[in-house]
Amino acid sequence: MTVRVNKPEFNIREKLSELERPIGLKGSELMGAETAQEARDLVSAGRKNLIINGDMRISQRATSVSASNNTYNTLDRWNTWINYDSGGVTMSQAGATPPGFIYSLQYYNNGNATGPQYHFLEQKIEAQNIPQLKMGTSDAEYMTLSFWVRSSVTGTFNVELTDDDGSHHIIKRYTIDNAATWEYKTITIPPATNTGVPTYDNTMGLTVHWCIAGGSSYNGTSADGTWQTYSTTRRNDGGNTTFTDPDYWNITGVQLEVGKNATDFEHRPYGEELALCQRYYYNPMMDGSVMYPIRYLISTGNNGWTNWPVSFPTAMRIIPSLVSDLSDSNNTSGPPTDDQWAFYWQNQGYVSKTGNSDMSVLNIAASATHANVGAYYVSPTNTNAASIKIGANRTFAFNAEL
Repeated sequence: MTVRVNKPEFNIREKLSELERPIGLKGSELMGAETAQEARDLVSAGRKNLIINGDMRISQRATSVSASNNTYNTLDRWNTWINYDSGGVTMSQAGATPPGFIYSLQYYNNGNATGPQYHFLEQKIEAQNIPQLKMGTSDAEYMTLSFWVRSSVTGTFNVELTDDDGSHHIIKRYTIDNAATWEYKTITIPPATNTGVPTYDNTMGLTVHWCIAGGSSYNGTSADGTWQTYSTTRRNDGGNTTFTDPDYWNITGVQLEVGKNATDFEHRPYGEELALCQRYYYNPMMDGSVMYPIRYLISTGNNGWTNWPVSFPTAMRIIPSLVSDLSDSNNTSGPPTDDQWAFYWQNQGYVSKTGNSDMSVLNIAASATHANVGAYYVSPTNTNAASIKIGANRTFAFNAEL
């Protein structure tokens, strides 16, 4: 039996034209990608942001302080360089944000700051985190910096990147067009082929900083957008060298990534972002007053060491230094007397103690060798302690910043 199947006629040219649907520039590139890795590179998939705490959520030190020069004042990983002829500026974790964020970093003139010599915000990136940039080679990659900014001052400002040894830098400009308005900025950084290859270790590999204001010694005509020999003439070229009452400058959503194009901000989980910050600074007292229980032995001097373990949640960059202010802390069995309290790295042996009766002065043996192992020992010579109480708003933290 013969079966005939009839199909309606169609124009093959019309059918082919239907395939030419708009897919955009990136769509064409993705369709042309020959490997999975090439496709991932095009969409910047995976961990991409080299900036830590770019959304300003982590603040282990404080939420608002009077900014000091060359100091990590408030928000984790953000260092400030600030010098005024008189007065000061408040640095804080602010609730003013663009959509999709809950905090920003804010500089606010407290009404006294006059005559700025310089005012820079920076983040230092560990060299072990940047081999993919291939700096100092002919294969060096483009980078893209993106961020949200809001300021009471409009005009042209500078962003600067500096290489690991500080011998080269690049200056790029951005413009704040409207006062008191959040604006999204993207800046493409050309390949750093002439900077020298970084030493990929736990030292500084790359610095990114924003010039908010600068005095005449920082004024110059540095070329825009090229890696060049380092120079201090890098202030905002728009002439905005003043930052007077009630001026402010906010930033959030900071991202530095490989490639020529900015992608959406990488929102990492809070716990992951906190752990990244704790590599450089760890404050076990983020939640306020802490009661640390310790074991004790009824003995005196070095025959009766009591143990106060301090565990680090992640390996710190280097052996940290202790940052402490325990002036209202004491032993719950009664205040210790004389120089009874001293804190040492684990297994450092019996060395001379330093301290005082209210624990406001502490000492750590300098020969510690393990940045991710922490146990401190307390030697009460006359008092048997059941626990040590660290008072509210006191400092007991560990610093390993770049």
